[in-house]
Amino acid sequence: MSAILLRNLNKTYSGKRGVIDLNLKVERGEIFGFIGPNGAGKSTTIRLLLQLIAPTSGEIFVLGHRVNGDDPRLRKKIGYLPSEVRLYPDMTGNQVLNFTANVHGVNLKKSPIHEYADRLQWNGNQKIKSYSLGNRKKLGILLALIHNPELLILDEPTSGLDPLVQQQFFQILREWNELKGTTVFFSTHILTEVEKLCDHVAIIRNGRLIQVSTVSEISAAGDHFIEVSFSEMDERDQLQELYKIDPNTKCENGIYRFRVQDKELRSLLAVLSKMPIKDLSVRRTSLEEKFMSEYVSEVNESGGVART
Repeated sequence: MSAILLRNLNKTYSGKRGVIDLNLKVERGEIFGFIGPNGAGKSTTIRLLLQLIAPTSGEIFVLGHRVNGDDPRLRKKIGYLPSEVRLYPDMTGNQVLNFTANVHGVNLKKSPIHEYADRLQWNGNQKIKSYSLGNRKKLGILLALIHNPELLILDEPTSGLDPLVQQQFFQILREWNELKGTTVFFSTHILTEVEKLCDHVAIIRNGRLIQVSTVSEISAAGDHFIEVSFSEMDERDQLQELYKIDPNTKCENGIYRFRVQDKELRSLLAVLSKMPIKDLSVRRTSLEEKFMSEYVSEVNESGGVART
């Protein structure tokens, strides 16, 4: 049984289509990244999953339950972190935490929440109205985890967090996923987050799902980037061989840069193996480069700017 299943999902706002024929499946126990720029349909999809808005058409199944109106039993199984955390301004962070724990019947003394609070460097003594964006986001993370949910839905979870806290947050998610089998579904436009954390990724563009695959499959489908320098070189003969393989070869400060596909890589390495190499590096296309190429392609095809 899947954690999330969307079938032909559509949502229209005043004649404008926010989500279009969305079909998506997220298996239980996986960490799933949902990526796209602002306005692509990520938050609309999440609001539909959480029963905050109703679909125009299509079906939504969450944790085996068909979503059809408000279902308090289903909500108890979900932890949600919105992109903007808004809480009672005159309460302290600790008061909000204790209040939420009481609502869910959670004994904080037996919960790892205080440990996570320390790791996230969260200050619970200040009033919410004095909180920075980062402190509000940290509290939102703790509130999403407090009731041990089966499914975590996170909307742009690391906005406002400094890099060190982000690392702790990722580690907490990994631990939660591995120890408890919690499914994690999170949206982001920061692609390094997805590469670090996710099993599968879906790319959404202008309300339409354009790709679903593993992170490794996306990277494997891209180009190879090669940088090489030489201890010495006969430029007339050897450069000619290199330019035959990649006419767009560039050289800066003695470092030659190539971008080739799988079928060209073997030929390039065969030529390089006969040359006096000083230094060599080879890497695959990153998820961010692949993602950007999808949107640049859209701009070129439409003659305009991709919606953000």
